[in-house]
Amino acid sequence: MKYFKLLIIIIVIFPFYGFSINFKIGILRNVNIKKVSISVSESIYSLKSNNKILLNNINKSTQVQVYFKNGKIELTVNNNIIGNFDTLKLSRIKSSPGIFKIKGLVPTLRRDRSYNDDLIIFPQKNSISLVNLVDFENYIIGVLESEVGKGQSKDFYKVHSIISRTYALKNQYKFIHEGFNLTDLVNCQVYKGYMYKDSNIISAVKETKNLILVDENMDYIVASYFSNSGGQTNNVEDVWSKALPYLRSIHDPFSLGGTNYDWEKTVLKSKWLSYLKNNYQYPIYDTVSLNAALNFKQDIRHKYLVDWVYQIPLTDVRKDWKLKSTYFSIYDNGEYLSFKGKGFGHGVGLSQEGAMRMIDLGYDFLEVLRFYYTDVHLINIKMKEFYTID
Repeated sequence: MKYFKLLIIIIVIFPFYGFSINFKIGILRNVNIKKVSISVSESIYSLKSNNKILLNNINKSTQVQVYFKNGKIELTVNNNIIGNFDTLKLSRIKSSPGIFKIKGLVPTLRRDRSYNDDLIIFPQKNSISLVNLVDFENYIIGVLESEVGKGQSKDFYKVHSIISRTYALKNQYKFIHEGFNLTDLVNCQVYKGYMYKDSNIISAVKETKNLILVDENMDYIVASYFSNSGGQTNNVEDVWSKALPYLRSIHDPFSLGGTNYDWEKTVLKSKWLSYLKNNYQYPIYDTVSLNAALNFKQDIRHKYLVDWVYQIPLTDVRKDWKLKSTYFSIYDNGEYLSFKGKGFGHGVGLSQEGAMRMIDLGYDFLEVLRFYYTDVHLINIKMKEFYTID
């Protein structure tokens, strides 16, 4: 494209200096938090309420507890009740890196969580809302630690850094009405804060800093990913609603034989037929239709069970029956049916296990991105400020 030639010149003439933003991440969103303790692991912090300083010089020896009480946040420091507040902010006094730890008291959490940077606390409904105000690149490191884990190659972490960064920016206003950008759950990207700090993850995020994927209109792409494709990815419109030119179904030999390549589930035939009849008015007493429902096969991915006439989305079947993927075939074993499937996840975008395999075979991170996302562009985020479309 002619625009990208111009942009390359701009990059050379005007180098991009630091692009730094903070994200608000709603943390521990799967728990109805009533009371937590907070301790500082690194740096010196202060506590504020509505920009008024309540306490300075919070360090490793300071014990802070917050408790939901009568629609407010009750603050206790070193066993002394300070007061009840609408909002609290734990922030570093200096801009140096800081780490704090959260311990769940009501309810008790299985393990403590540590986080980088700052914390915002406010009441929400009948519980405490905890928001990690975190440097964006620290957030991406935490996502990689949580979504992928340690022990992978740096090039694979580069792949994931770019798609996780793109995903976050694309969805940055998803929960803004609740007081934060994203959650720490699978409805966004899993984020468990500061964990073990794998050196390859840190290096990969640093070396790809500010790199994102955009489409031909310079919009952030839907950078979706999942565990394993089973050998074929899904068209985005077969899973969600809108067709996108860069999320097309592709043959994916790199996912074959991975840890989550295949699976099997046994279900009671009578329950399966009742499900079809009650939910979709499927004609289970018609011999041809019955045989189709009991012996459904997928050599390639389909959108609907049996065919399009009955409009039974495989995405609904997967959700209702808690299947690992929509890429399955059914085998009639008398009283029971065997659902034999391939892959794990929604199947749209990048297969994590396929990407790992590509890296193992010698492909670099750019080749992996090109394989799973059709005709997208890798740019520095600052380029969006220079780009216009006639």
